[in-house]
Amino acid sequence: MNPATDSLKTGPAGIAIDLLRGLLALMVLLAHALESGQIVAAGSSQPMWMTVTLGHGSFWVNGFFVLSGFCIHRAILAQRAKPGPFALPYLWARVTRLYPVYLVALGLALLLSPWPSGSTLAAHLTMMQGITGPLAAIKPAWSLTYEVIYYAVWPLCLTLCAWRGMRALFLAGGGAVMAAGVLMLVWKKVMHGAEGTWVLPMALIAAQFPLWLAGAWLAERWDASAVGALAKARDSSPCSHDPRSLATAPTSGALALAGSIWVVSGYLLQAWLLHRGASTTVLILAGWLVVPGWLGIILGSAALPALKAWEKPARWLGLLSYPLYLLHQPLLDLGVAAARSARLDLSLPQAVIALLAAVMGLMVVAGVPLEKTALRWRADWLRRQHLRALKTAPA
Repeated sequence: MNPATDSLKTGPAGIAIDLLRGLLALMVLLAHALESGQIVAAGSSQPMWMTVTLGHGSFWVNGFFVLSGFCIHRAILAQRAKPGPFALPYLWARVTRLYPVYLVALGLALLLSPWPSGSTLAAHLTMMQGITGPLAAIKPAWSLTYEVIYYAVWPLCLTLCAWRGMRALFLAGGGAVMAAGVLMLVWKKVMHGAEGTWVLPMALIAAQFPLWLAGAWLAERWDASAVGALAKARDSSPCSHDPRSLATAPTSGALALAGSIWVVSGYLLQAWLLHRGASTTVLILAGWLVVPGWLGIILGSAALPALKAWEKPARWLGLLSYPLYLLHQPLLDLGVAAARSARLDLSLPQAVIALLAAVMGLMVVAGVPLEKTALRWRADWLRRQHLRALKTAPA
């Protein structure tokens, strides 16, 4: 395995990843704003086109899983390339990335909710709320439980396979599919589909792991892929005019476009399946079918120099994505409470637009600055930890 390169962060692929992260968070916000808007505009019916096009926020979380697998595996490669131990720096890197903004969101959720039981609070503090059930005011945080488990399992698989990436992918992927099948069977046949059990959440965590692993697979094969190699060569020498790179740009654009069409088609398929009352197993399989689309968008973007023009808005969207994803639900709940307290008479479109404007305004004023502050603190803290580890390491 080759270490991650800085060109991936600064090149078109990094820009595309930031764009995707921001757009995915915005789509989740839209879906939940529709739900909250219906509470404000009591009695208003939601048009079918709105439900189909905007009303299924969970689908976009699949894209986050693929992106996470890609980015975390590249981060693992970079960490492995550094001198010193791996496990503790990797742990601190993940904890300091997830917790600062999450604790702010959790604090808001606690203010808006009846005080939870000790076990519920402990589950949220350890990010296990995706198994026990998240507080309603922070319901998008269910996916953080999945991420935390994937962050732990993937390096373990790599270690068991002597850091051979493809072997680890087969081990993790095969194990995830088997575990999901067994747990789903236990839930259906033994527990008769009972709600409130840990078995179903664990089955879903295992079932979604292949999405995350697909991103890790692309990261593992990135430098070996034609597009990835050309992007790396171009970014290391921006003034070069390699004809292969010029020839690859239209092909990459077509791949990114095809991936986008694939993802949108997968979204419409899921909307149709939900409308038809499809089972959880069918919906999971439908999510797997969209993986080529997510990978196509990432891979196809790598040789698109035109994305450089989007670098500034992309970086801002990248900063927006995590605080927006975690904070939008408590902010929507605050907006609903304020609208009902003021007894506003709003139609559904008016309510949704007002809620979106309020949330995005607060994100501009507080959400993005919070993320910037957290990232600066994290970078400084990790740097000091790394220097301390080097000083205490045996010669």
